[in-house]
Amino acid sequence: MTLVFHNLRKQYGSHVAIDDVSTVFQPGLIHGIIGPNGAGKSTLINMTAGSYLVSGGRISLDDRTLSGLKKYQIANSGVARTYQNIRLFDQMTVLENLEVCFYPTQVGQVWREILWPPFAAKRRINRRDVCMELLSFFGLQHYADAEAGSLPYGRQRMLEIARALVTNPRVLLLDEPAAGLNHHETTELTARLAELKSPDRIMIVVEHDMDLVMSVCDRIVVMHHGKLLFQGTPAEVQASSDVQLAYLGTANDIDDIKTAAKDRRAQLGIRARRRT
Repeated sequence: MTLVFHNLRKQYGSHVAIDDVSTVFQPGLIHGIIGPNGAGKSTLINMTAGSYLVSGGRISLDDRTLSGLKKYQIANSGVARTYQNIRLFDQMTVLENLEVCFYPTQVGQVWREILWPPFAAKRRINRRDVCMELLSFFGLQHYADAEAGSLPYGRQRMLEIARALVTNPRVLLLDEPAAGLNHHETTELTARLAELKSPDRIMIVVEHDMDLVMSVCDRIVVMHHGKLLFQGTPAEVQASSDVQLAYLGTANDIDDIKTAAKDRRAQLGIRARRRT
């Protein structure tokens, strides 16, 4: 099982957001996608999930082309995702937010649940057991009957990941899962992600938190201005001069930044002395 980007391109009018990106994502690994703001990270996730149309190239899973399919067809192929901005059903309970994910796969047997009460009872118990196991994994079991919108922000982040896992996807796309989390919550998230690694699952994490990325990812794709700049292990990425240049700029850039910071500190010092 592999997820493959074949010469991907995404264009909005004259603006090219993704330019000829090709790479392979393997199961059993956690893949990170990093890069400066506007590098095209989330665009790749949105194209993979079907939220954005592909302008050129294609995306395939197990040699089946995903690009061009509708979002529900891609989801039914085993692709699940989370979002930069949390998208929960706020007025539904935490448990209901997970149970609703069974609908696409079980809607065809609703009539059996209506006509055969024992079958319906068994299905309800099975759904609840699966959902409660996931909630327990993320430390959310005590919130099962609470409205999702009432949860603290960090718990909502965990709930969104739990919801994405309900159907046991083959591909899990996490778009900035640590956004807005404090240090303790990020540490907890890092541990959960490491435990989710499975030989039967491809995990892709788009993230700005470099500590999280470097500690949990096995392979990292570095994007810059819509292009694939570098890919490799965390150690290889950290050692890459191209990556350092993209993130930090040239030596002259760094000197200019240091000079500006020094001048700023001097200005603040003058103002402080004037006030005294």
